[in-house]
Amino acid sequence: MQSVANGLRMTDLFWSTWEIISLIEQAADQNAIQDCLINIAKIYGFASVFGGIVPPGDMRNSKTEIQARAVVQYFPKGWGARYVDQNYLPRDPILARLQKDRNAFSWSDGYRSCPDPDNVRIIGGEAADFGLVEGFVIPITTLDQRTAALSFGGARDDLSNRDRSALTFLAHFAIGHWLYLRRPNLTRSKPLSPREFDCLLWAAEGKTDWEISVILGISRSTVTKHIASAREKLDAVSKSTRLQSPCV
Repeated sequence: MQSVANGLRMTDLFWSTWEIISLIEQAADQNAIQDCLINIAKIYGFASVFGGIVPPGDMRNSKTEIQARAVVQYFPKGWGARYVDQNYLPRDPILARLQKDRNAFSWSDGYRSCPDPDNVRIIGGEAADFGLVEGFVIPITTLDQRTAALSFGGARDDLSNRDRSALTFLAHFAIGHWLYLRRPNLTRSKPLSPREFDCLLWAAEGKTDWEISVILGISRSTVTKHIASAREKLDAVSKSTRLQSPCV
């Protein structure tokens, strides 16, 4: 497809970005986050979006794992039920690729690297019957080294490099907000400041403290301070979470 930014001036792109970010920030619960992700998928020409926290490689039950970990499930009619009923999640070539690859990849890449051609033939073939032929997968590594991911699918994936970068940015932002909403209410008395959140977001993209300081227009020492403060708050969150409920 043509770039969604085709024909727009740089100022238009800037405000379009912040408009979408604003919608994500205003999402008050998982349903609202899901609606945002569905709209983003449609903007980029995809017919499905599916994702959340990536389950372990030895998991067994699709329904249980999806219920516990998914942030969004948007499929052509009938495919979601088929996927769960046939317990395809443990066999999915995309999930197998996510167990070892933290870089964005296409569904074709995932199919080619799958060690079991039967899984590619069965799952990939049936997905294609529902119009899901190709897609784009965005892994997201959290500060505690877990992996979340969003998988966008459709009849084809011909995103421009610019669109891939923009979609990756929005995916990171949406998953970050979803994880924030999942925090126990007890710990929300000490939320991350906007600057702390911004610094962590760019750090998750692999930016150095110096690069973040340039992007945000603040000193390197301030970036270091924000990240240290955020990690202290998030460590408190993880400790209280372990006391209150089992980890995802």
